[in-house]
Amino acid sequence: MGFFSVTCGGKTTVANYLKGQLPKDSLAVIHQDDYYWPEDSSHWKNDGTDNWDELAAFDMDKLIKDVKEKISQKFHYIIIEGIMLYEDLRLEELIDRKYFFILPYEECKSRRVLRAYEPPEPYPEYFDVMYWPVYQQQLELFTHRADIKLVDSTNIIEAIQDAILADIQ
Repeated sequence: MGFFSVTCGGKTTVANYLKGQLPKDSLAVIHQDDYYWPEDSSHWKNDGTDNWDELAAFDMDKLIKDVKEKISQKFHYIIIEGIMLYEDLRLEELIDRKYFFILPYEECKSRRVLRAYEPPEPYPEYFDVMYWPVYQQQLELFTHRADIKLVDSTNIIEAIQDAILADIQ
């Protein structure tokens, strides 16, 4: 299953919750954040224009390879969580249950301000200039699709967790 989300939308929290609720030997969790290109990679210009919140920021070939490996290991549940899961059709084809966590601008920005990113965001307007426009495009592309369940991330996290757990069992 795929948990795709706006930044700070609760996808990692829900994935970690499910790790504690489902049998450990039947579950694998893959975090897209673990597949960012290294900061010293040639994929980055390092001139302040790099966008860590776009598909090109990730080593998607390695991510897809690792997902296929988990599938071959016959895990009953494989959770892939990240901000750019459905933009790569090769990965999307591997995901049978799709969840899109959504959040309004003010709530998203207030949550993001509380986080410390490594590397830090390159300039104060990064969220508004780089991140939010990408998320707006995702909303246009994915909120109307019948195969993607929308998750209102303003709901109480325990209610979200319980609803997804009930949905997958």
